[in-house]
Amino acid sequence: MDHKEEPNYYAIIPANVRYDKRLIQGAKLLYGEITALSNQKGYCWATDGYFLKLYKVSKSTVQNWLKSLEDCGYIAREVKYKEGSPEIEYRYIRILAYPIPENRNTPIPENWTENNTSFNTTVNNTNNIKPLSGKPDPIPYAEIISYLNQATGRTFHNVEKHKKLIRARWHEKATLDDFKKVIDNKSSEWLGTKMANFLRPSTLFGNKFDEYLNQTNTTKQKGGSYGGVEF
Repeated sequence: MDHKEEPNYYAIIPANVRYDKRLIQGAKLLYGEITALSNQKGYCWATDGYFLKLYKVSKSTVQNWLKSLEDCGYIAREVKYKEGSPEIEYRYIRILAYPIPENRNTPIPENWTENNTSFNTTVNNTNNIKPLSGKPDPIPYAEIISYLNQATGRTFHNVEKHKKLIRARWHEKATLDDFKKVIDNKSSEWLGTKMANFLRPSTLFGNKFDEYLNQTNTTKQKGGSYGGVEF
């Protein structure tokens, strides 16, 4: 399917993106371009070729910019391959609502608010993305991984081995709030202890997910083992 990109006149680059020192500088400009394209449909269909022609850079540069945005939790990319082929049938990019961490030393203009109308319109539109099949993807993989990265300071990627775990729990009727609660429960308990290494999808979203979700005691563990996890 041919998707012609015609970006809006305005691009949105919120303060948390502009001042994020983790981001490659070019990625910040690319983020603004993605918002301009997303304002029309709620997602961006643009290919790497579109961006490299626009900015006169190499394909590897565009890929590095996109990876930087994805690793920092600002965007999610969904790819569908042609059946029985490594060729991509379509890819879309959506913007994730990314809150500004309270402990980040980020200068924000006095007139900036997170209720910025244009930015919220973009974010709200991206929540209603529909793939070519016409059916919205009900599992917010990227948002869950992004939330885990924010809580733990890690850089887990939105890859299939993590999606498989999330999908299994989702089919067991877990909700987005359930995933966030498990992440919050175990982060508050394990951060700063030897158990911090187990703040990962394979542990949190595995068979003990329901136990972690319903626990009431989140006292930090100092040693030994907890919940059947040895260290």
